[in-house]
Amino acid sequence: MFRIAFLPLLLALVQTVAVAQEIDRRGSMFLYWGYNRAWYTASDIHLYGPGYDLTLRDVRAKDRPSAFDLATYCSPASMWIPQYNYRVGWFLRNGVSLSLGMDHMKYVVQQDQEVLLEGRVDAERSARHARPAGSSGKVVLSEDLLRYEHTDGLNLLSVDLDKYQGLWHNNDHRFRLDFFAGAHAGAVIPRSDVRVFGEGINNRFNVAGYGLGAQTGLHITLFKHGFIRNTLRAGYIDLPKVLTTGSADTGADQHFWFVQHAITAGVQFHLLRR
Repeated sequence: MFRIAFLPLLLALVQTVAVAQEIDRRGSMFLYWGYNRAWYTASDIHLYGPGYDLTLRDVRAKDRPSAFDLATYCSPASMWIPQYNYRVGWFLRNGVSLSLGMDHMKYVVQQDQEVLLEGRVDAERSARHARPAGSSGKVVLSEDLLRYEHTDGLNLLSVDLDKYQGLWHNNDHRFRLDFFAGAHAGAVIPRSDVRVFGEGINNRFNVAGYGLGAQTGLHITLFKHGFIRNTLRAGYIDLPKVLTTGSADTGADQHFWFVQHAITAGVQFHLLRR
């Protein structure tokens, strides 16, 4: 479902479209801000600490978008609350850009789902969920077993490399449509809010792992220096060092695939000209 095999198909489609005349963008810069929605595959979550070492299989999670209203999305005081994207980039040469930015996604394990629990839980840790090492069985993710969120950010700080292909423009290039596709990679820095057997905290920001993948979309130039981008990203996230209860001898690890759709707006301008 979340595979990115559609990229070669899109590239082939673009090659069949009349190519717009290229413009010299070498040395130009762009920056943007916008918002996203995200979807995740089910994942296995390994939890460990004094009195337990267990794995929850095929745990489902979703994002947590903020309901749209102008007061939230347009106010400098609250625009950091929704799932946002920001990025600054440079054109290394005509049609190729390198950029650095943050994707602030949110990841919330759905409560009350039934999953398979494998591993050990000592009775001293939880009388209700106690089981010997090597055992397995179905459990319901109630609050006294697990609450698990990356809602202060499943933050992907990534470097993107993109290739652009012009599709259309007017005579003076004040309005232009470009297709782009590329790859991204970087660190994932969540602030995880976790409760294991009722014990935990809203943790500090932590470099918990990495993410990598690909993206594609449309870049619409408006009045030469403004633009809107419609971007679809897909990739893989590996988190071997998730903070849980705040103690040094506890933690979690997981990995999963994601798809993200983002709409952003920004400005672009020349810094250097040859």
